Amino acid sequence: MAKIIQNTSYENARGFSIETQGPTGSYPARLIDVEDNFQVDVPKYGELGVTEKKDVTEFLFAYTANGQTYLVRSWEMTQSGGERSTLFKLLRDMKGEAPKFDGAYDYCDEIGQTCQITIASKTSKKGKTYNYIASIAPLLSELQDKAPKLESVEVPGGRRIELSTAENDPFKVES
Repeated sequence: MAKIIQNTSYENARGFSIETQGPTGSYPARLIDVEDNFQVDVPKYGELGVTEKKDVTEFLFAYTANGQTYLVRSWEMTQSGGERSTLFKLLRDMKGEAPKFDGAYDYCDEIGQTCQITIASKTSKKGKTYNYIASIAPLLSELQDKAPKLESVEVPGGRRIELSTAENDPFKVES
């Protein structure tokens, strides 16, 4: 008897829905939102058809090209502080230094952080073209004002992490 596993359904897709693809190249950018999902089924590495429960996160960046603001999302990453994890590498490359996962650090505090991203495009097996982050690096201080302002970017489906105007709040919106 054949053992059949249910195919992944994209009806309940996680992450940010981005309709408009921006141009490729390197741009000043800003981390504008983070989406965390807990205990979701993800394919188990190296075991075809097997899933496991994991906590995952995805980052949303904004960049400006040709006078228009575009969005690009990171890959869905496991919430892991291991030095070989994708999340660790993205944060290290974005900040220019390794994050200190010491129990007090919250990567959501990085919302508003500027960086330089290189955008590339890829076509899926089903023929859909999408942008992805090919590389990320700290942004030169003289280019900080070239990144889109946090409060001026609209997040599709609404913000996952709410911004605040309270004093001493890392998500405080600067006018």
